[in-house]
Amino acid sequence: MGLLHKAVSRNCTPMVELLLRYVLDKATDNPRSEQTQQVDALYARFIFKPDATGPAGLTPLHVAVSKDGSEHVLDALTDDPGLVGIQAWKNARDSMGFTPYDYACLRGHDSYTDLVQRKIKKRCESKHVVLDIPGSLMDCNKKPKDVVKSLKATIFQTEMLQKSTEKLHCRMCEKKIAYGNNTRTSLVYRPAVVSLVAIAAVCVCVALIFRGSPEVINVLRPFRWELLKYGSG
Repeated sequence: MGLLHKAVSRNCTPMVELLLRYVLDKATDNPRSEQTQQVDALYARFIFKPDATGPAGLTPLHVAVSKDGSEHVLDALTDDPGLVGIQAWKNARDSMGFTPYDYACLRGHDSYTDLVQRKIKKRCESKHVVLDIPGSLMDCNKKPKDVVKSLKATIFQTEMLQKSTEKLHCRMCEKKIAYGNNTRTSLVYRPAVVSLVAIAAVCVCVALIFRGSPEVINVLRPFRWELLKYGSG
């Protein structure tokens, strides 16, 4: 992984700007044609370029759009002196064939796409030549599902260069929410059950207090044999 990749992964905008403008003074010492020297003046003499490939074919642009809060870094990468970043936005492809624009679309980074689109529009209005492929605008919508899945697998490789978090709902969270609703429902019936238990406890206590052998009140006198009358009469 090159120095520019590391600076982008650390979100260090000043270092990115410094590397993009670093030039070797003796880059054009060898005798070349006039046309080749003109190309070198715009491209070859810059050592660190936004389209430089790293592990898995990832460029600094791929790394930048895979992170959150990289607007300033992306602004620097697409404003390089060699005018390479704008061209690489939809042309530089990783080992899976995806461009930085594809990465931004998949991750939902609309601010990144808007930033670059404004620059492209501004350069077109200023009569700068910008290489663009119209068909690539529909890449994000026309890619098959299996291709999108492979793109997700490729993005996981870029996350080795950064620390990113994703907030997604899971089944565990849904179960906890469902259990929480059941608990609230059971709380509605709990006061009635407690009241019934309290009444039953009071009844038991009263029964224990007044517990004793029953007292039978005889209306008639006790039976005795000697009081039994016999004979005629």
